[in-house]
Amino acid sequence: MTQSIESQGRRIVPTLGFFLDRLWVWITGILFWVIGAVFLAIFTPFWGNVQAIWQSPATLTALQHDLLALRSDLAAATGDNRVIRQTPGLSYVTEPVHVGDKVVLNLVIERTALGSRCIFTSGQSLFTEAGGVITPGSPVAPTRQIGEEQTRLRIGLTPPETLRPGRIELYLALEYDCDGRRVFDRTDVVTYQLMPRP
Repeated sequence: MTQSIESQGRRIVPTLGFFLDRLWVWITGILFWVIGAVFLAIFTPFWGNVQAIWQSPATLTALQHDLLALRSDLAAATGDNRVIRQTPGLSYVTEPVHVGDKVVLNLVIERTALGSRCIFTSGQSLFTEAGGVITPGSPVAPTRQIGEEQTRLRIGLTPPETLRPGRIELYLALEYDCDGRRVFDRTDVVTYQLMPRP
């Protein structure tokens, strides 16, 4: 039978047995909580969710970095990171070309959204022989500016006198003024066969 303080009229002092009983109650409670947490971690995705939440800032930063890299790669693949864009296979040199002849470069070119406000200031034709030697030809002066729609240009160029007959690669190195900043771009390489003088 349990005695209360009121019924006896005296003060009850806790004994060592009382503290040991309380200790066993606490240990049992903690044990049940630990067993419950272990079952929760094993049989539910709780721990994986906690890890995902804990690591979400680092994951988000890595995802943003990958997205920026993907955007940069896409811009490079589509040509949107350049001032000009060319559709592959539409630009060519009018042939036949013999040693000493002027070269007529037929360009199909357009501005990108990035280069829409840039102003073409100068250019340089560059010829590459079969041995890989790059030699500058005549400079290219701006006669008009092109827009964001495809434009056909016929450009007459004087090749260097040292070119030997064979397969020649040609491209233009271009300089633009983009809001006070010098920006360099180049056309795609076109090839032609340089024939000996008949």
